[in-house]
Amino acid sequence: MYDVQFLIENSNLPGPRGNLKLLYDFSKNASEDIIDKCLEYIKPDVRNSPEEFVAMCGVLSFSTYNKNNLKKVIPFLKRTANHGSWRVREAVAIAIQEIFSDKVDTALDGLRSLIQGNDIERRAVVAGLCEPKLLNNEDVNKKILDILLELSKPFSHDNKLDEESTALRKALGYGWSVVVSKGPENGKIIFEELFELHGKHINWIIKENLKKNRLQKMDPEWVKQCLLKM
Repeated sequence: MYDVQFLIENSNLPGPRGNLKLLYDFSKNASEDIIDKCLEYIKPDVRNSPEEFVAMCGVLSFSTYNKNNLKKVIPFLKRTANHGSWRVREAVAIAIQEIFSDKVDTALDGLRSLIQGNDIERRAVVAGLCEPKLLNNEDVNKKILDILLELSKPFSHDNKLDEESTALRKALGYGWSVVVSKGPENGKIIFEELFELHGKHINWIIKENLKKNRLQKMDPEWVKQCLLKM
């Protein structure tokens, strides 16, 4: 059984990349007591430190442990999605992937409070849902595409973006391509609705997705036609 000291000593932080294998292994085996200890490390100033990794473990393991109680998990993720650490925020996206991996179709409504939240919370939704392992059902894929369209529409302007909006735009700049490539029939139709919107940020989202190899391999002629529409 892992303890906090083991997580600290094996975090790979400070450094460019935390120990993701340990993160996943821990989240699948952690007890409630050790999870509570990890949650104590979710503090404002933990960036690029071993303690930041412990905080990530707390986020993912808490979410996994309570995945059948979305009324408890979703408010927690909503709060934690706003943390100052990008790694803690990334743990929120990973948590969304893990807790919804076997029940995406029935659980999407649970994310509504994040979808209706601020741009950092919305970014967590995009990063969490645009994951190939979640995209094996045509109906689920369509629902996620509809969410992406909903979150893209507010970018139909030319105003300067703040840091939060830029983070969401960046996620949308690749997320569309992941879902479209996994469900081209609905994906191409819904993606093309972006062309009915206007503004440099919408154009950026379209172009960034069309650059992705997964779309180039899926349907190069369609990509070419989309670029001509630009």
